[in-house]
Amino acid sequence: MNYATFRAQVAAHASQDQRIDFLRKTYLHLGGAVMLFVVLTSVFIKSSFAPAMMEWVGAGQMNWLILMGAFMLTGWVSQKWAMTGGNPTKQYMGLALSVTSYAVIFVPILYIAANFSDASVIPKAGVMTALVFGGLTTTVFLTKKDFSFMGKVLMIGGWVAMGLIVTSILFGFNLGTLFAAGMVALCSGYILYYTSNIMHHYPIGSHVAASLALFGSVAMLFYYILMIFMNNRD
Repeated sequence: MNYATFRAQVAAHASQDQRIDFLRKTYLHLGGAVMLFVVLTSVFIKSSFAPAMMEWVGAGQMNWLILMGAFMLTGWVSQKWAMTGGNPTKQYMGLALSVTSYAVIFVPILYIAANFSDASVIPKAGVMTALVFGGLTTTVFLTKKDFSFMGKVLMIGGWVAMGLIVTSILFGFNLGTLFAAGMVALCSGYILYYTSNIMHHYPIGSHVAASLALFGSVAMLFYYILMIFMNNRD
């Protein structure tokens, strides 16, 4: 069964009990994805994988581009799998693949933060991410506003950001704190966008795909908040 067949009953048109159950499952799966991410990154950072990866990405700019290309490819595949309606196994495979790919690409910044920065930056970034996410989620739930109109602007912002990241890798310059702050704003916009879509447009039964969308935004929000803390440490 294709994901499109679920569209006959989006969350906004479902019964109250169905909406509550859908939201509960979505955020439970998001919590599970975050926990899996924490476990995987902890294992990677404490094992020989992290130093080996740091050596590999530091060997040349092309390796960073290969890593980013692989990350984007796995993101596309995981989204496609998670949106396979009626096939729970493939949906969970998509979510697991996405979390694993995020854990891998986070290894360099987490390794540097854990070994060459203040010990408090990771937990501080985690707390700040939770506060921002909680505030944005509460805003959507209380206002019930549909932020789907932000989609095109966010997409353009994402492509601009990707272009700047690739350019910085190719020419070897640091994008700095200002760029990280802009990315925090972009990720916050995506959280508003996906949260309102979950309330208004996602079909009942698509909680795995919904949690995957939120997880990606939360993970990148954490990444750039962590970068800001690292760039501004004493």
